[in-house]
Amino acid sequence: MLGTKVSFLPGRSPLEVDVVRQIFSIASAAGVKAYLVGGAVRDAIDVGRKPAQSLKGEAGAIDFDFAVLADSSQSNAVETKPNPAISLAMVVADALAGHFVMLDQSNDIARVVLVPSEPSEPQTYLDFAGCIEGSLERDILRRDFTVNAIVFDPEQPEVVLDPTAGLQDLRNNVIRAVSESVLVDDPLRVLRAYRFAAYLGAEIEPVTRGYLKQHAKLLGQVARERISYEFFTLMNCEKVARLIVEMGEIGLLEEIYPELKDCRRVTANSFHHLALFDHSVETIPQLENRFQALPDWVQQSAHLPLVPGVTRLAATKIAALLHDIGKPDTWEITPEGRHTFIGHDKLGAEMIRPLADREKWSKTMTRFVERLVLWHLRPGHLFHTGTPSPKALNRFYRTVGEEVPELMMLAFADFGATCGAGLAAERDRLEQCLVALMNGYPAYIEATKKLPKLMDGADVMRILGIKPGPIIGEILNSLTEAQEIKEVMNVAQAEAFVRSYKAVENQ
Repeated sequence: MLGTKVSFLPGRSPLEVDVVRQIFSIASAAGVKAYLVGGAVRDAIDVGRKPAQSLKGEAGAIDFDFAVLADSSQSNAVETKPNPAISLAMVVADALAGHFVMLDQSNDIARVVLVPSEPSEPQTYLDFAGCIEGSLERDILRRDFTVNAIVFDPEQPEVVLDPTAGLQDLRNNVIRAVSESVLVDDPLRVLRAYRFAAYLGAEIEPVTRGYLKQHAKLLGQVARERISYEFFTLMNCEKVARLIVEMGEIGLLEEIYPELKDCRRVTANSFHHLALFDHSVETIPQLENRFQALPDWVQQSAHLPLVPGVTRLAATKIAALLHDIGKPDTWEITPEGRHTFIGHDKLGAEMIRPLADREKWSKTMTRFVERLVLWHLRPGHLFHTGTPSPKALNRFYRTVGEEVPELMMLAFADFGATCGAGLAAERDRLEQCLVALMNGYPAYIEATKKLPKLMDGADVMRILGIKPGPIIGEILNSLTEAQEIKEVMNVAQAEAFVRSYKAVENQ
């Protein structure tokens, strides 16, 4: 294959990256040809756009993919083995003190994981795959998208091999499938198209979009863990709204979360100008549109990792997409024509746990989304009957706790996606109430830091002569509430409060 001359970003040419240079050297000594392919090549090429700030890819790790061929001009040990890529991976693992992982022995695929010396540094993944039928070109034509089918050959360091015209698509910011068959061969690539579009800020070209729509249902054949990884990675990207809308249009979202299918049957009503499925999707554009206007402390919380590979913002977007999954089974229309969804928040939260189990979510991720779904109505409900009392506000802040920033983001997104005529008269007031609720949280945190600890559980049990149980926590929470609104200021008042709490309970 003839090479195409390119310019690499400063310090990003593959031969300038220490670990890549080492791999090429080890491969040469082992008697195999190793070519760098995929995202590492794509992201190293200077195409006149702002580059990624580091070698970390969209998932936050450093990832290098190598296509491996036995070198017929060599007679070294690796060449004689049936799986040159696996054999090379073993040699690399030994040479670089990495962890060898067998991925697919029958197809000659293995991984080496390099653990960083500092816990704060990302892991490096080195993937090795033998070329299909011993041909580099045939191997490239089996890759997913043209921008990922660009190849670096260390023997031609100033050019890249580009048999699918991926360079042109990279420069034009276009995601194009190498062929329709590559999507059928691995249906996860239907979702990956949107992940790469989000990561690169690219458009999916029309023919490929048609393939994605045609084969969206094939995603159901893919292992749920793989789907979760791809979707989390997509949602971690800064701008995903337009892509989520498109994924909804082609039926892909229901393949990711089947619970959304029933949402399509709930129609618009006086409060919701959109049908339920469209409302759920619309929360994502609303969230992204509002995000930059939110206070710094909210944005800072959102960018923190919730779990490895998933920011709190990404998890909030997922919660927004799922926040109304309890509505289809609680939907009723009154004789007056009013649509009701009584208890949909609680039912929706209950539905998160089996969904999370199926999708292989972590406990932390599950709890976070579950809590946001359960509480998504609370910010608005606080103001339905007027201005809430300081006690009610403090109870809200204390109950929601560290999820306040994300719950408020969800509340704004939900409210923005709800524009029915029945809400028009209240809209400005409720908007102002939500803003005030959000802005009051930092002051609440500062005030609670200054509260003295007047009593603990042991004190409560001693005063009341009772054994440990849930009542202890209830009393302490109520005591904290009384402190917050300055009904209790010292130990004597705290003891009197505890005794009175028990007396009221016994009445």
